[in-house]
This record gives sequence, structure tokens and C-alpha cells, in this order.
Amino acid sequence: MSEPIRSSELEELMKDVVNVPEPDAEFMNSLRARFIAEGHASAKKNQELQMKQKVFSLRLTWALAILVLVSLVVLFTRPTVVNALKRLFGYVPNIGIIDQTAEVLVLTDPVTVTRESITVTVEQAVLTNEKTIIVYSYILPVDFFIPDNTSFGDSRSPVLILPDGTRLEPLVRQRLNTMDCPQCSMRYELDFSAIPGNVTGAVLELPSLVAVPVELAPQDWKFQLNFKVADSSDIVPVIQQVVTPVPTVIGSEPASPAYGITNTLDKFVALPDGYILYGNISWTDPVIRPYGANSHLASIKDANGVEIPFDYADAEMYPAEGELRQYWAYKLNSTDFAAPLSLAFVVEAALPANEGSFTFDPGPDPQQWQKWDINQDVLVNNESVHVLSVEYAGEGYFLFTMQSDSNIIGAAITDLAHPPMGGGGGGGGVPVVGDPFGVGFGYQLPLPEGPLTLTFTLVDILVPGDWNIVWSP
Repeated sequence: MSEPIRSSELEELMKDVVNVPEPDAEFMNSLRARFIAEGHASAKKNQELQMKQKVFSLRLTWALAILVLVSLVVLFTRPTVVNALKRLFGYVPNIGIIDQTAEVLVLTDPVTVTRESITVTVEQAVLTNEKTIIVYSYILPVDFFIPDNTSFGDSRSPVLILPDGTRLEPLVRQRLNTMDCPQCSMRYELDFSAIPGNVTGAVLELPSLVAVPVELAPQDWKFQLNFKVADSSDIVPVIQQVVTPVPTVIGSEPASPAYGITNTLDKFVALPDGYILYGNISWTDPVIRPYGANSHLASIKDANGVEIPFDYADAEMYPAEGELRQYWAYKLNSTDFAAPLSLAFVVEAALPANEGSFTFDPGPDPQQWQKWDINQDVLVNNESVHVLSVEYAGEGYFLFTMQSDSNIIGAAITDLAHPPMGGGGGGGGVPVVGDPFGVGFGYQLPLPEGPLTLTFTLVDILVPGDWNIVWSP
């Protein structure tokens, strides 16, 4: 990691910016004498003088502003200052984006323990001024078998023990991706509260392995962890880069974004094998509720039209309560491409439906996975939705298959006459107009007598517009 900016160096730079020389005494005395002489002139002359002073003051203000701006440009293009700005946020694989305004500690080396052919490795530890993050993984033998009806319960919690005896329990626990570790049976993250900066080691105790029955694997695992100050090989800089799509052009005027939707690329992280792009979609029309819109990346092509592979990534950010915004992230799995890249997005939004409905009768004793053809056309928000069929999944839950030739690509339904057990849409991936989509609805048991009437409450639509983003690293 680059050397930090010394306070004395920064002070000298700022002095160069703000220290504007004072006018000398001779100039001030002559100017004062002139003002006194002018004070005895006519009122008209006085007004003219005031106007000149205003012009002089305005020019002086602009001159000083330009001087400060130029000085700041020089200041912030110095390598040490640029490096300091880039160090404010960093990316750690499997951990995500972290704040580097304070010193960050990481694991000196991974710690591995093997017992009864089960290998557990503490892969990472990241200590910031906000929290302590520990990632471990384990590898089970190829013949490891978990019988049905096996208990997974263990009431004991993992604990991080500091040198002074303080015992910390995790605040957050979550499973992580193992795509880069195909031999790993599990990768797991434990988030603890922040620990003092002078702590250079701790002991992690795992009473058992998550998702492994306690009677099938050793218990009470212990790992001695040692920490060091993170350097540039441990943390990748996060680069801010605001890019928004160009609105679709109609004639000579750009079109207004539908529902006030804006899709924006906010920042990226450069990795040895690709990039992670972070962005958000926001909207201003309250007809789309919070969490009601999504931005899907359909494809990426470089300047030569070559497809660039990508995966979903964790956006690591969530909208505030009631905020009309959602965050997205994608990982580009290549650095070998001709810039710029064209990122083709499709935008999906959920809108209230005008209560179009349809009926079907499952009979007195529907069987699990029994299927009925419905073939009814329903007018929803002045668009036709074709209800194709329904299948009974058991426990009161029905799964309907629908299709529309309009921009409707999903829906939500309810039975206004009977309290629901649950409901929702279906599908996944990038939505496509005309593709069938699933819509589920669950009744409380026992099932009510048919015929049953289902009413549309929401429809998911593809929002028209050019949502492509052109980006160069």
C-alpha cells in the first residue's frame, strides 16, 4: 500500500492554496486617498464609483475562485493525494466493500485444522473500525453421508476470544459462494463487533460445523488467528464512476424516463480476473412501490461485438425504509476485451392491477401434482393475460402458468373471498416478453369448495426505454 500523506505535507499544500498575498502599504494608502477625494464629488460620481467597486470586487472574487480551483486540481492530482482518496474504500474477495478511513487488519495466514478426515480452514479475517469479519470453509470426505431425519441442532454459538479474555459472539452469520472453491462443502461468514486496534491475535472457537449434524462430525474446533496490517495485495481499490443510460431519442428530444426511472452505474472494482460493477435503479413515481422495480443485466458486448461473460454479485447495499431505489451488482469474468463495453439492461416494474379475474374448480379432492387446463383470457390493465393451466403442489398451494403478448411478464393474484396462506410471482433470470411465467397462490387448509375465483393484484411489466450503459474501465 502506498505511503500515507504526512500531515505536514498536506498543510504545506493547503497553505499554497489559501495564502493569497496582501496588497502592499503604498497601494493601500494611495487607494485610501483616492476614496477620500472621490467622497467630495457629486452624487452621480459617487454612484459611478460604487459601480466600479462592485465590478472590481466581482472580478477579484472570480480571480480568487479560479486560483483556488486551479490549486485544488493540482493538489488532488498529486499521486499521494489520489492514492489517499482511492484508499477510502476497498474491496476484499468474499468480504465485499470496506471502509479504509481507519487502519485495517487482516489474517496473517490461513489456519487449517483436520480431524477425522474433515478439513476446516479459516480463510480470511478482516478487522475494521466497524466490525470484525471471519470467513471459514470446510471440506467433507467424498463418502460423507447425512441420513434423513438427522438433527442439525446445536444451541452453542461460535465465539471469538480476545487476549484479555473478552468473548464475542457473532452478530451476523451467512453462507457464502463456493464457486471458486469447488472442493469446499461450505463457506461461512461470521461478523463480530469491532475489536481494539492493538489486538494482533485471537482464538476462534466453533462448537460445531454449520449444516453438519453434531453426531456425525467432531465438535469444539479451535483456531489461533494472527493479524497484520493490510497492504495493497489484500485490498483492491474501489473506483467511483457515475454512468447513466442515454434516454431513448424521439425526434430531436430525448424521451422522459418512464415512471422517473434512472438506472446508474455508480462504481467498479478492478480484479485480476475481471471487474465488479455496482449500481442502482431509482424511480420517482409512487405508483411503483418500494422494492417494486428491478434492473436486469441481459448481456455485455465489447467494441467488437464479442460477448463478455458475467455473474450476479452481492450488491452489499439495501434501500432505506420507503426509499424508491434498489441496488445491483455484476461481476465481469474477463479483462481481455476491447473497450468500451455495452451493458444491455432490461427494467422490470410491478404495477397495481385493475382486478381482472378468472375462475377454476379443482374439485372436492385435488391430488398433489394434479394439473388442470384453464385457457382463459383475462383483461388486466387493458392488456390480455392468457391463463394457461394450474397445478396443485399440495398443502393448499396452486401454481398457475400464464402468458402475455404484451409487456406483462409476471403477476400476483389473490382470492378475495378466502384468506390466503401465501402468494407471489415466479420465474427467474432475465424476463422476456411472450415467455410463460408462473404465479403461485396458497389457501389455508382445508381448501374451500370450488369454483374458485382468483383476482389480479399486481402485474410485472418490462418498462420501455433504452437502458443500455456504455462503460470503459
